[in-house]
Amino acid sequence: MRKLALILLALILIGCSQQKVEVKLNATNITPDEVMGLTKFVCLTGENALNFVKMMHVGKIRFVKDIAMMHYLNVTNPHSKYVTVWVTVYPNSSVAKEETDRMAKSMVEFGWKGVRSKNIDGLSVYYVEPPGKNETHYFWCNDSYMIYIIPHNMTENEIYEFIIKITK
Repeated sequence: MRKLALILLALILIGCSQQKVEVKLNATNITPDEVMGLTKFVCLTGENALNFVKMMHVGKIRFVKDIAMMHYLNVTNPHSKYVTVWVTVYPNSSVAKEETDRMAKSMVEFGWKGVRSKNIDGLSVYYVEPPGKNETHYFWCNDSYMIYIIPHNMTENEIYEFIIKITK
């Protein structure tokens, strides 16, 4: 009986070890915990983040699998540079690209001026100044997600470095 129990246990363990473990890609674990000395703080995730984004958008938000809003801050100097970051996860890279491009086109349709794109280390990054604000927002897709950032107190070179480091 004991031999039968050991054989059964061995079969169960072998079966478990052959199961594929799927790591769920979520919006909070896509970006690193620290970038350029700035520490990531997650503000909103999931349904709360999506509802917050819907309050700020005029156009439709589609195909979202997960979403998060974060801040990257210098914890020793709160008046230094910081970055607000949104990460949206889509079903696949094609949808992420389509939705990123659609957002750029929608911004133009809804009155945002000067929506442009540039290549930053192989990434096609959109950048735009929102109406009535003296700041530049940046957004791009990579794999199955889109990243949208609002940098504060940063030079253009620091912004580009941040984009590269948060994506890679």
